[in-house]
Formats: sequence, C-alpha cells, structure tokens
Amino acid sequence: MFRLFHNATVHAMNPATGWTPRSTWLARDMPHPDAILTSEDRIVAVGDYRKLADMAPARTERINLEGRYVMPGMGDGHIHSAIYSRSITEPDLRACTSLQAALELLKPFVDRARQDKTKTWIFGGQWNANGWDVPVFPDKHSLDSICPDIPMALGSLDWHTLWLNSKALETLGLDRNVKDPDGGTYERDDHGELTGIIREAAGIPIRDGLMQSDVSGNIDDYLPAGQHELLKRGITSIHDIDGADCLSAYQKLRERGELNVRVHKILRQEQILDFINRGIRSTSGDEWISMGPLKLFADGALGSHTCHMSDPWPGTEDHGMAVTTRDELDHWIHLAASAGIATAVHAIGDQAATEVLDAFETHQAMSRVFGLRQRIEHAQYIKRGDVPRFRQLGVTASMQPMHCTADLPMNDFLDGRDLIAYGWNSLRAAGAELVFGSDAPVEDPNPFQGIHAAITRTRHGDAADGWQPQETVSRPEAVYYYTHAVARASYEENLKGCLAPGLLADFVVVDRDVFSEDDRAVKDTVVETTVVGAQIRYRREVS
Repeated sequence: MFRLFHNATVHAMNPATGWTPRSTWLARDMPHPDAILTSEDRIVAVGDYRKLADMAPARTERINLEGRYVMPGMGDGHIHSAIYSRSITEPDLRACTSLQAALELLKPFVDRARQDKTKTWIFGGQWNANGWDVPVFPDKHSLDSICPDIPMALGSLDWHTLWLNSKALETLGLDRNVKDPDGGTYERDDHGELTGIIREAAGIPIRDGLMQSDVSGNIDDYLPAGQHELLKRGITSIHDIDGADCLSAYQKLRERGELNVRVHKILRQEQILDFINRGIRSTSGDEWISMGPLKLFADGALGSHTCHMSDPWPGTEDHGMAVTTRDELDHWIHLAASAGIATAVHAIGDQAATEVLDAFETHQAMSRVFGLRQRIEHAQYIKRGDVPRFRQLGVTASMQPMHCTADLPMNDFLDGRDLIAYGWNSLRAAGAELVFGSDAPVEDPNPFQGIHAAITRTRHGDAADGWQPQETVSRPEAVYYYTHAVARASYEENLKGCLAPGLLADFVVVDRDVFSEDDRAVKDTVVETTVVGAQIRYRREVS
C-alpha cells in the first residue's frame, strides 16, 4: 500500500540533507519539502509533491494534510506508561495546595469505591506536600478520617513515597515490628507506630506489587487509554519503565493488532535473570517491541528529600539515601553487561551520579565489548567535575525538562553549592548524549511542553524569565532530544528519529511551526494527526 501525504511543511530533520541540531539556523532558511511518499510502513521519499506524485504508483492513496506542519514522531525516553494509564481514571492530587484540599478531592472516589463491590483498594497520587500551604508530610490518620474501611495507597508526586491509611497497613500486614530495609524507611511516630508514610526501598516493592496484582484492576483494560493519550500528544515511541505485567500487556495489544506506539521496554531486576537465560540483549526485539537496559536505583527523589547529595540538606546532617550500595551497583551492572544488557540507573543527587559513573567506569571494558549505551536516569544534580565523564564513559543522560520547571520552588537549597542543576547545556557542550522524556505520570507526557521547558526553563513564560538560563538548549536541540536521541538511546537511529527514505513512516502533524513560533506558544502546540508505520493512529476531532 502506497500513501502520499501532501500539502504540508515538512521538517524532515534528516542529517543526510545537512540538518544538525547543533548548527545555528533559522527555520525559514531551510528547504522544506511538502510531501511524504510511503510504502507499507516505510518512507519511500520526502520531497516536492509534484515529483512524488509522478513517481507514485497507480492507486496510491493521497492524504491532504491541509497546510499543517510535519515533524518526526515524538519520543518519550522515560515514562511509566502503566502507572500513567491507570492514573487517567484515578484521583490526581497535583493541584491540591493543602492537606484538606487533598482529602476533599479524595472523598468522591471513596464514595464510589464503597458503591462498587469489586473495588477492594483505592489508588491514586501525585500529592506534593512541598507545595501545600503547610508543607508537612501527611499520615494515616488523615486518610482514616475519610476512609477507614477500604485500603488506600497514594503515591507522591515523584512516586518514591507512599501514603497509606490504617486499613492498607493492616491488609499488608505492616505494623510497628516491621524492619526498615536497606535503602528504605517506614516512618514512625514518637511511640514507634507506623505513620503510613513509606519511602524508597520500603515502598517501591509495595507499589509495584499492588500494581501488578488483581487489586489494581486489569492492565489490559486501562493500557489502551494511556496509549491513546500518548498518540494525542504526538508520541510514537516510548521507553517504558514499568514492570513485567506492562510488557505482557503490550505484547497482547500487538497480538490483537492494536499496538500503535513503539515500545522500548526497560527491564526490572525481578526480570533480568529470566531474560539472561533466554539470551535476550539490549538490542533484542523488533521495531514494535524492543528490549532495553536493566533499571536500577542509586538514590531517591528530590521531593522526598531522599536523593543522595554530597552535602547534607540545609540545617540537617541528612545526605539523602543511597538506595543501592556501590557493591550492589557493581554486581548488577557486571551481571547485565556480561550478558549484553545495558543499565539505566536512577540518580538524582550529585553523590549518586558520582557513584554510578564510578561503577560504569569500573565495567567500561565489558560495556564496550557489546557496544552498550549505559544511561543515568534524571541526572538532576551533577558535580562540575563529573560533567565531562558522561562523554568519556559513553553514558547517556536521560533527563526530563519539565522536572526543572516543576521543581523550581524546591531548589533554594542549591545556594552556595557548586553543582550543575538540570544541566542540559553543560552536558551538551561537554559532548554528552542526552535523551528527553517526561517521567509521566510525574509530569504530563506532552513533549511540546517539555520542549518549552527546555528552551525557556520556566513553567509559563519565555527564556527571559528562565531559571539559570545558561542551561537552556536551542529549539532544534530540544526537538532532537525528543526524536532522534530517543531512537539512538534504543539503538534504533537507523530506523526512526527523522524523516528519510527507508526509515519507518512515523511522524506527527501539528498546527504550528515549533521552530519559528514564539517561545510561549510552543507549549500550546496542538497535534492534528499522528502517523505510525504510515497509518493514521490518531486524528483530532474538530467539533
């Protein structure tokens, strides 16, 4: 099946035609084709409509894009797509500015759960105590006041802390006798009783276990809704962080012919031995579902004050939390690398980043044997001396621009510390590879909001208002890190990431030229059509 998409301004972003994200150019100075010819799921040619029409076979389907703008399909280099999909129908506490507001928002969900006899748990989250009028962490008693009878588990904005009611603690068999695991804590009151706040290695297994159990609902039912939302935002490829059940659900979608987004599946520790025994490597799979690196955690998160910092939090002796010891990092990185599997390590604090880079350096020879592309996820705070090491060690910085703009109120602790914070431009200038994503549902997976954050470092304004504006990147670079860089990080730069003959026909049609729009307008970009494999998978309905 041949298709000719035409009547558009096409930003092919093809390096073979001289396009580079690091050159200084104006969009109006670049040649802009107006048509794309495809065959099956591949691009045949990008060029002038009249020429492509002449070369197109008879019965070629012609699709008029009505003068819109075409870009390569957007990618998300770090997303929890199962949690995001489920969050669409769950209570979202992000907008709450107080504990009382959070409880008021939860009450209707509690009422509905009581009426629905099949509902045995209540889930939700994205609460952010740092943004409340009284920034104090909540406890089980506040949840008990509205829901004493149904187990409730609410993830924090960063999903590194759980807030449980008494019924949830009872159902899970947790009481004052439970011991804190390495790299995690059960918060306790002055009498030694659990408060209902559970952090890091204590909470993450509970979160993941509940998500992959029957009590969370059927992932096969809610994953398609998340897929639709991603297509609506112009996303054609994702690097998924969630568990084995998510991989299984995507495989089922594919078997039914309903998988419309390409998935690079980052692997969890509980899966890795099975994958090694089956001979799976980081390059295994195909253009729809491919296998990625092993995910590890070096530390916690900013909002929970559990990211591992070289200097303590102001006024305390608390340096955050090393969730995984250096010996454990060495063990897992070596185990994975010796089997041809890369590693993606969550590291937000600067001390965590140092220790992960040290571990990668120790195992660099093994990584090079297999051509592995090791990654640090987030890399929010970095010592200046560690910035060049990313390039030296071939480590990709997987970052989320909207974390920077969302975290601005929490970054006052950086005063007096010689750290690079959300240092996209510093890493770029040092020659490091970057890839951008959202960490959804922590942030909205809209890549155009992410591009806006990357070029302005502000939530709502333009670059003139931005925080540490020296770390902004240019517009071509920001788009590159959501397209070609996402493909490269999954070893697929010869399959997608730009629009060129022989590559997959994955592209997005938008209502404006993001390369020439005002900074403020970029975040409001509307996706008109999303094409994956030359098929229209999403089209905006016009009322």
